[in-house]
Amino acid sequence: MGVFHLPLETVILPESVGESMDVSSRVAQIKDVIDREIEASSDMDKIARMVYNNLPEEGLIDVFDSLVDEGRWSYLWLVTRWIKRKQMYELRYMGYYERWLYEHIHTWGQCDVLCYRVLNPMLEKHPQLFKNVLRWCDSSKTFVRRAAPVSLLRSSRSFSVHFSWEKVLKVVGRLKDDDEIHVQKGVGWLLKYAYLSYPDEVYDYLKENVDEIPRVVFRYALEKAPKDIRKELMNL
Repeated sequence: MGVFHLPLETVILPESVGESMDVSSRVAQIKDVIDREIEASSDMDKIARMVYNNLPEEGLIDVFDSLVDEGRWSYLWLVTRWIKRKQMYELRYMGYYERWLYEHIHTWGQCDVLCYRVLNPMLEKHPQLFKNVLRWCDSSKTFVRRAAPVSLLRSSRSFSVHFSWEKVLKVVGRLKDDDEIHVQKGVGWLLKYAYLSYPDEVYDYLKENVDEIPRVVFRYALEKAPKDIRKELMNL
């Protein structure tokens, strides 16, 4: 006999997942529901909506921290989705988010989801955190370094850059010689969308540094430029 699953919309967390439970008990209950529904459905958006309605109000950041510490991509994906929906961008949470970056980000996909949903909104809301970005540039971890340029991209229906050119240039300057392809692509991605806000500055930077910038960065950076500009700079 197969395993019976309630329709996703009707599955709720037990009432015991309330404010009286400790973090480990709450996490265990949430994990049970997530795992059961992942087994029954591949619709992560639907799972995110269902569990969101039953998340505890108190101690939520500790619940999220414990889920991320499990080291599973599905948990990280869901937690970042819930953080964005709840707009959990208070400065006091940055210690959690930065620890996740250093300890639990091992692929470019994990890096980018954390950047788009969590780190970029934090950086835009709290400009004093830009010093953290510069510190990421010097990390020995590839995806911490990648987070430095990618976290400067605001993700909505498309991407855009809402930091000053001076800040963009500081990050690009520190990472333009990086040997890791995922970091190079992150730098190129940042320049690509910075071109929409600072076309003259990006043009001048690329032209002046043509012999120092990896071609991968160069190609990515020019994707939003007009055809004649792309042709001119790629032929240098």
